[in-house]
Amino acid sequence: MLIWAAAILFAQQQQDPVESRVDRYKQQLNLTDEQVPKIREIVKKQIEDMKAVLTDEQKTKLDGGGQGGRGGNNGQGNNQGNAFGNRGGWLPATNDLKTSVGLTDDQVTKINEIRDAVRQEGRNFFQNRGRRGQGNQGGQNLAQEYQAFQEKSKEETHKKIVAILTDEQKPKFEEALKAFAANQPAPGQGFGGNRGGTLDERVGRIMENLKIEEAKEADAVKSLVKKVMEQMDKLDAYNRETRTKIDEASKNKDLSDDAVGEKITEIMKGHHELEKDLAAARKALTEVVTNRQELELLRRGILR
Repeated sequence: MLIWAAAILFAQQQQDPVESRVDRYKQQLNLTDEQVPKIREIVKKQIEDMKAVLTDEQKTKLDGGGQGGRGGNNGQGNNQGNAFGNRGGWLPATNDLKTSVGLTDDQVTKINEIRDAVRQEGRNFFQNRGRRGQGNQGGQNLAQEYQAFQEKSKEETHKKIVAILTDEQKPKFEEALKAFAANQPAPGQGFGGNRGGTLDERVGRIMENLKIEEAKEADAVKSLVKKVMEQMDKLDAYNRETRTKIDEASKNKDLSDDAVGEKITEIMKGHHELEKDLAAARKALTEVVTNRQELELLRRGILR
């Protein structure tokens, strides 16, 4: 139960606000396949109406899913990774694909149905694993098993989406995937890339890329870059610790359902607090850099 619920909550960080809410309603209300697309359109209109009266800062919070909590969406929409080690997914939001690939409404519906099926497969993975009572079967831990599952799911999902695209759309889809992947941290590099060496060494490499000539300006930017990278390291470490906690709890058959719920709440609360600190540090950094410098920081994964 714990590993399933925690996985679903962390996975919601990778969804856009529409899909996150639809998925939550589908679980809570046991929606039928016929109801899901209708609810999706209602939620989409609600969010569009809300954005019309929100500030840019409020829109960012809305896209990140807000405070979340049990059954909510705790993520900030930054695709920063989760307790199982995947760094932000591989498939852009359907609305983004609609624009970049030129999807028809029928194709949008079909892709959303594919996404729904993938999420259900993810739930089945954890539910079935729990029923089998597996611990480290075959020397694999939960993260390794989940990684293998994700790789297979990605391959199958890619084939299904390509199958509904026209010949003209297929190269656009591949370009959209490449562009999306380019904004994700590289495997094993952590959130911001440039992860080798001490914190000061990594900050130094970032500053070299920014090429700031004025000393006072460089010092100001450097201190804020360092603050962001410190927060990234804390969140990275917390995710590693969380993987261990989830794996240990999954083996503890004596935990009551209430105890499981408390652990989920504890995990998500800690994750949200760290993400909030990281978001604040990033906001402070964006306020002092130029557009060109911000672009470089985005490219390096320091800003999101």
